[in-house]
Amino acid sequence: MKYALVTVGKFKAPFILEGMDLYRRRISRYTDFSVLPVKEEKISHGCNETLIKQKEGDRILEKIPADGYRVALDQGGRPLASEQWFDFLTDLGRQGIKKTFFFIGGPLGLSPQVLAQAQQVLSLSSLTLTHEMSALVFSEQLYRYLTVQAGEKYHR
Repeated sequence: MKYALVTVGKFKAPFILEGMDLYRRRISRYTDFSVLPVKEEKISHGCNETLIKQKEGDRILEKIPADGYRVALDQGGRPLASEQWFDFLTDLGRQGIKKTFFFIGGPLGLSPQVLAQAQQVLSLSSLTLTHEMSALVFSEQLYRYLTVQAGEKYHR
């Protein structure tokens, strides 16, 4: 299985860049993993938030092929504990899915059209996280899953 993470906005914080680089390298030992940032719209006082989310959502949907499995990572999604996360990813593999795309929105979240296009809407946490922190948490959980699947011990 191949995985891609589509995020609104680029990573700016040095510790996030370092962490994402670390997990990309670790994950690459097991599978293909790509991070695909899309342009973030500027948010200003009095802006049309619906239009901003729509533009960002269009960019997300343009980034991916029609045949990939789509998972929106959204605070309003179904929460999963790590064990449930592992079961979810294992089930995708059993279904013969070859490529899975995960979406993380910008400060305003994901657009309704992205949420509607997703086969699953999941939550990484009940906390509100920046897109950068969400990407890092997602990457760590994906790495944790892959090490367990490979029969290796995940160091704590």
